[in-house]
Amino acid sequence: MALHNLKIIVYDGGKMKGGLFGSDDSKDGGGKKKKDKSLLYKVLNYNSTIKDKMKQAVSPTTFFAIQAGVNLAVQTGREAINYFVSDIGRSSGDSNYQAIVNRKIEKVTDVLSIGQGALGGAAAGAAFGGIGAAVGAVVGAASSGISLAFKYAERERAYAHEMFEQSNSQAYQLARANYSALTGRVR
Repeated sequence: MALHNLKIIVYDGGKMKGGLFGSDDSKDGGGKKKKDKSLLYKVLNYNSTIKDKMKQAVSPTTFFAIQAGVNLAVQTGREAINYFVSDIGRSSGDSNYQAIVNRKIEKVTDVLSIGQGALGGAAAGAAFGGIGAAVGAVVGAASSGISLAFKYAERERAYAHEMFEQSNSQAYQLARANYSALTGRVR
């Protein structure tokens, strides 16, 4: 199969300078590239900021190797923690203890998801300045909070249904065993 060179031409009709849209948004009025980004932008986009600095400092091959190594290390760390934490119940012989540990981990994850939602919303709103970042953070946190509320409401509904089924099963078993004070079949 032959490889063909593709030429892509993009026509930008918005040549408005100093506006919100246009082709010159990466340059200031003098024509030089903007190197100074706000501190809020750097904090909210720390991952891309670090990547940009790395790309400037090393060659693309080295950057790819470093990125692959970091991803592998993070994945290995997460899997190792999961492996050792998931073995607590078996090693101690207490499955209830394992459930308690899993619940505590879930609580931390839930709190972090609200923070993550707030940061994501703030990053999205940062395009509209400080007020946009604040509004985005509130909306992001609210969105995460709503999804958590529905998660716990569903869990509570499932628990109530399970208790209903167990109560019905118990009543059926007692009726079938002819359990009463008159028959003396108290076990």
